[in-house]
Amino acid sequence: MTTYTDEIKRLFIDTSAWIALMNKKEQHYAAALTFHQSLDPSTIRITSWGVVAETFTWILYHIGQREASRWLDLKDALEKQGILQVVFPDYQMEARVRRVLGRYHDQTLSYVDAFSIAIIQSRPDIDAIFAFDHHMALAGIPILPGLLNSEK
Repeated sequence: MTTYTDEIKRLFIDTSAWIALMNKKEQHYAAALTFHQSLDPSTIRITSWGVVAETFTWILYHIGQREASRWLDLKDALEKQGILQVVFPDYQMEARVRRVLGRYHDQTLSYVDAFSIAIIQSRPDIDAIFAFDHHMALAGIPILPGLLNSEK
């Protein structure tokens, strides 16, 4: 049986999704886990250095050092397996981030959100975004698992 997630070859993962996956008390934990488990094992997960920093910091402050370290180990393992790609900032990306911030000046975008949107918009090979943050919709591609519309 083919599902929509079988068609996703590259998926950007936002901080909100990582937090939902790592925090059993998070309201989206079950949806995040179910969605993540439904992904084809060959799906390439993409995230950014900023998302890694935000996620680590959130887990450290809200769950603790042990879980923050465990998450970094998980991230490292996914990278070593070739399943996860972490995008690092460069000079050209800085200019794109500033354009995103200027274009969406009416939104309360964090710098990391703007960086994520700039990455996604510069990578037409990214099929969807795994997120629970409504700002990610500004990137113009599907947000999965699709709970944002039902919450409004």
